Amino acid sequence: METRPRILICDDEPLMTESLKKILGNHRYQIQTTNSSSHALTLIHADAPDLVILDIMMPGMTGFEVLDAVDQECCKTDFFIITGKSSVDNAIEALRRGACDFLKKPFEPDELLVRVEKILQQGKVNNEHRCMIDEKRQLEEKLRQSQKMEAIGTLAGGIAHDFNNILSIILGNTELALTESNKNNAIYHNLEQILEASLRARKMIQQLLNFSRMENSSIRPISLNKIIIESLKLMRSSLPTNIAIEKDICDQKCTVIADTTEMHQVIINLCTNAAHAMEQNGGTLTVRLESVFLKEPAASEFEGIVAGKYARLSIADTGHGIDKNIINKIFDPYFTTKEAGKGTGMGLSVVHGIVKGNGGAIRVFSRLGRFTEFHLYFPLVNISVAAKDKSNHTKRKKLPGGNEHILLVDDEEMLVDMMQKVLKQLGYTVTAHTNSTEAFKAFLDSPQSYNLLITDLNMPDMTGIGLSKAIKAERKDIPIILCTGFNNRINNEKIEKLGIEAFMIKPIAMDQLADTIRKVLSLSPTDRRKNPRFTVPPGTFIISHTHPYERCSLLNICLSGLAFSHQMSSTSTNQVDQLAIMTPDGEIFVNNLPCRTICDVAHGEKALYTEKNSVRRSVCFESLNHSQKERIENLIDLHTSKTIH
Repeated sequence: METRPRILICDDEPLMTESLKKILGNHRYQIQTTNSSSHALTLIHADAPDLVILDIMMPGMTGFEVLDAVDQECCKTDFFIITGKSSVDNAIEALRRGACDFLKKPFEPDELLVRVEKILQQGKVNNEHRCMIDEKRQLEEKLRQSQKMEAIGTLAGGIAHDFNNILSIILGNTELALTESNKNNAIYHNLEQILEASLRARKMIQQLLNFSRMENSSIRPISLNKIIIESLKLMRSSLPTNIAIEKDICDQKCTVIADTTEMHQVIINLCTNAAHAMEQNGGTLTVRLESVFLKEPAASEFEGIVAGKYARLSIADTGHGIDKNIINKIFDPYFTTKEAGKGTGMGLSVVHGIVKGNGGAIRVFSRLGRFTEFHLYFPLVNISVAAKDKSNHTKRKKLPGGNEHILLVDDEEMLVDMMQKVLKQLGYTVTAHTNSTEAFKAFLDSPQSYNLLITDLNMPDMTGIGLSKAIKAERKDIPIILCTGFNNRINNEKIEKLGIEAFMIKPIAMDQLADTIRKVLSLSPTDRRKNPRFTVPPGTFIISHTHPYERCSLLNICLSGLAFSHQMSSTSTNQVDQLAIMTPDGEIFVNNLPCRTICDVAHGEKALYTEKNSVRRSVCFESLNHSQKERIENLIDLHTSKTIH
């Protein structure tokens, strides 16, 4: 662990910074230098050095102005002023603004060393005392914040469930209307707009659940450099001309694992807030991106992150600042200081949720009437950014159908009516119920007449899980699709125990529903009994052709399919894929396995060999050749431990 004191030297003369660095010596201190006072302010807030050696007379921002701009509530750095323009008034002014000492150029190197060591020794004593007080305060604050976020997460889940039911009705009826409309009719275009808006609303709900840490977002390797530049181009056209934008984007590629839409949302939200803070008098919006390496103990100052390489995104404004009495509340949902009609209070809450959800950290520094500066840290990865998929996802395809008899159960009457129309349009015979108890009675009257059960999870009287258990007890071979607008109550173990074949998150598009039904019905009960699944040891991986940069943990396998854990989208965007299996010793045991996604299920904390907040993807094999079947049988014989189903 690095224990040498950290010193930042700021002087507009490069020769002077190098001279001071040489006098102090790298072997005694960790030394960082800059010739820009504005950059020095960012480094002070970001790295919290033990001591800053600061010149007074610098272009842009003087040393006195740097002292005024530092957020003393969050930053406990000591300042040592060195200048060639010395007077009693300057010395008094420096001390009044928070400096610990003052020295006139030229000076003796020994005098500099003695004074620096004295300041550091006194700072160490003061810091130990502050740490004891701060630690107690932080523990109390973390407890309050944890309780608050748990309540908000529960609220978000309830909102998501109800809203997804409503959205399912809108989305389903729109798709039905599109299939019955002439493409040349103006109404067709209007319906497409409704469909597009519904899909955007679905994305918003996914982000709401991500904010509450209850759902995974769709993540992949992305270039943060590119996203910042794109966002600033958009912001420039919407900002008033009295607000200048200064950007300092590093040349080094900063690749992070995140969702593109969410990253745009973070930048736009923070820049918009900055613009609101400067709208009366104008000012400067500064956006800086740099690659940093957080060492211990610096990394320990951030909750939930460890030492390593990070992209640091700094967004600063010269607006009215934030009062220190409310700065700890700005990330609370619905907290806002804006007048009615100018803000909901959710912007910074969503930003906080996105940053934390992507394994990052966020800090804010501010001085009332002077500035506000946000620092965001995202873990860097050494992965190439995949080329953008240019395929046309909006192109409507012919949906697969069938003539089987489906039992449909959901307590939302309009949703049942819409799904019944969709299923009948696909050729199925449908028996629909809005009461799960009545549905079970109808099933008991003729249990062999149904080929599939589609049921909602959250229903009064008997839940979807209760209904599934009751029906499976009467007839084990009937396949079940479980649907819900919110999945905090379902996990990997429950799905496997109940033998549920698919799990779908509302709102459900027609093509997604049609494909899932055919996949479930194509897995005959004979095949399921003939091919039991086996667990595999940790360290056995799946490599997907559609996601070649991610190794996913293999959970179980049989001759008809497998399940693996991953950190990708919670909804499958690639119905067809090819997989390779890598054994614990690093060997590609079998390659090019053609498969089709059956379902995605969010993991519970007790799921075998999986990380928290990951997703379990189940797939079925399609047209395996003799060699592939033989290798899978060998894998089961050599590497599996026990039958799980």
